[in-house]
Order: sequence, then C-alpha cells, then structure tokens
Amino acid sequence: MGALPLVLAGSLFLLLAQPPSRVLQAWIAPWAPLLLLPTRVLGGAIALYVAFSAAYALAKSYRLDAASAGLVALATYLVAAVQPAPAGQLPALLLHRLGAGGILAALAIALGSVELTRLLVRRRWTVRLPAGTPDAVGRSLLALVPCLASVSLVFLLVHLLGVDVVRLLQQAAVPLLRGVGSLPGVVGVVLVDSVLWLLGVHAAALGASLRPLWEAMLVENLEAAASGAAIPHIAPLHFYLWFVWQGGSGAALALGLLLVRCRSAQLRSVGRIGLLPALCNVNEPLLFGAPVVLNPALAVPFIAAPLLSALVSYGAFALDLVRRPALEVPWTLPAPIGAFLTTGGDLRAVALQVCTLTLSVAVYWPFVRRYDAHLLGEEARRAAGGLSPEEASP
Repeated sequence: MGALPLVLAGSLFLLLAQPPSRVLQAWIAPWAPLLLLPTRVLGGAIALYVAFSAAYALAKSYRLDAASAGLVALATYLVAAVQPAPAGQLPALLLHRLGAGGILAALAIALGSVELTRLLVRRRWTVRLPAGTPDAVGRSLLALVPCLASVSLVFLLVHLLGVDVVRLLQQAAVPLLRGVGSLPGVVGVVLVDSVLWLLGVHAAALGASLRPLWEAMLVENLEAAASGAAIPHIAPLHFYLWFVWQGGSGAALALGLLLVRCRSAQLRSVGRIGLLPALCNVNEPLLFGAPVVLNPALAVPFIAAPLLSALVSYGAFALDLVRRPALEVPWTLPAPIGAFLTTGGDLRAVALQVCTLTLSVAVYWPFVRRYDAHLLGEEARRAAGGLSPEEASP
C-alpha cells in the first residue's frame, strides 16, 4: 500500500506522455521520452519501494524502529538483486529486478529481514549502550546487528553458495500470477468475494492477500505500456474495479439504480441514500440497507451479476477488443471515468463498462421486482395494523 502513490504518479506521467488523442499524441511526441522518465523511475524501481514500505509497516506493528528496518530491508534486497557471477567476473545489478518482476521477491525478503530483526531484539543480541546515550544514536546502533545478520545471510546464500534468491522467488510467483490472472482465477475471486459478503464477512481480507499479485500485474502492464509492448495481464485489481464490481462488490451500482425506482418506501429510501456512494464504489449503504447481507432474496443476482460481467469483460480483453488496464487510478472514481483512465483513454473501455452495467441491471431486475413486491405488501399490512414491524421484517 505504501508504494501505491508512486505507481499512481507514474501512471499520470504515462498518461501525459501518451494522451488519449491522436492530435495530442502528435503534439506531445517530442517531449514523450522526457515525460516517460518519472514513469520508468517510479515503476522501474517499484521493488525497492515495496521492500522499504513493507518492512517499515511490519516493524512499526512490532514496535521496532521502523525507519531502520526499512533501510535494512532495502539494503538486503539490493544485495540479493545482484546476480551471482562466476569466479573472476564482477557481479552485476540487474535493473529489471528492481521493477515489477521483483515485487514479490522484495516483499518476501523485507518480511524476512524484519522477522530476523525481531528475533534478535527479543533475544537481546544487539549492541548495548550505556544509559544517557542519545536516542538517535541508540536506535541507529540497535539496527547494526540485524543489518549485519540480514545482509550477511543473503550474501552467503547468493554470492558464496550461488543460490539466486530473487530468481527462485520470482519463479515461485509465476504460477500465482498465472493462476490469479486466468479465467478460472477470476471466477474464483468473484465467487469468494460475493459469498463472503452474503455471509456478512467483509471481503477486505481477500483483497489484502491478493494485493501484491494484482499490483505486480498492474506494474508489469504499466512498464509494457510505457515501452510500447503488448500489455500482458488481463486481470489486475482495476479489471474488477471498473468492469466487474461497479459500485462495489456484487455490482452494487446496478442494484442502486433499480432501488431508486422501487415502490417500497424502504427500498426507495435505501436506493436514494446508497446510489451516490455506489457511484464512488462504496457499497455498504446498499448491502446493509436493502439488505443484501444474509438475504436469500438477493443472493442469486449478487453472485450472478459480477460473475457474468467478469466473463464478458475477460473475453473482451482476451480478444483485444479493449485495451487492457495499465494505469493506477483512484478507486473512488465513477466507473466510466475509471475505466477510461485505467486503459489509457480507450473509449471502448467505457462501452464495455456500460455493457456490463446493463447486464448487471438485467440480472438484478426480476429479483429486485419480486423483493419490492414482497416488501410493499408487508408495508401495506403494517399500515393496516396487521403486523408489527418485527413480524414483517424480511
């Protein structure tokens, strides 16, 4: 998460260098290589930022010196990123390992270095200074032993034993990237997300576990777009944000659009309150107000609508009918704007977004209509004194 602002800034510079207009592209062409420099620096060194920010966050949670832990992780990853060399030759730092290809390796090394630091601090295997030592000096020297331990361990593995740690971690991540980015992986993510919400469990844990993979895919797409190469990945996070989960999980924007036209006062009120947040991809007012959570009446469309949107969108990207997501944009943007920007200004993305939204509305419509009729009848009976509100609650 700490590296996301850097990816967003790099995406903005890429959008400036490759604007969504042929006229603007021709005008900006002489300055395009210069404008792409921040993109290449921010995206091309993303593994370094991930190593520091991940170690910083974990060390802070352990109440260790966060800045020192971040620097130790950064230094350790740089030692690991240097390719082992045969005897008599100088090792070389492979620049591609600092970019998207090294994100997961940097994350693993950063977490490992913090855990090693925590172990050493708990066992008090650190430099001990007398009372009265300035706090800044004490914190700096406290990190000396963990730094030596982390760097020495990686140096031993990589440069003395010849174990290319970064390469091994990259190879281990390839099946994960392929699995998450495949059509079965997309279907699995959508199904698990919808089922968790229906059971009343916030699906943030799912997103947190997949975030490193999604971010690695997006940065690889960003690097490919900056170099003019084919964009490799279909399903980073922005695939879901703008083409599957419009309005939030379960394609909640389609539900909000239907609720504002309901005859039931309850559903109409929920729709009016929840539609504006849903336009910005905040769906809690709709999910808990309708409600959708623990409500079998809306369970089928809550699963089917995003699943159908995912299948249609995946097919459109796989057939190269629409440019694949490559730019980091804020998740609270309305779906048409987000779809347009994340694909680098492809108007076909907006058409695809409208298509999936229309499909979602069609899936929700018969279920919302029946649910609306049920609540309308219960409201009429309550008004006539036939049922208490507790007895009539769905």
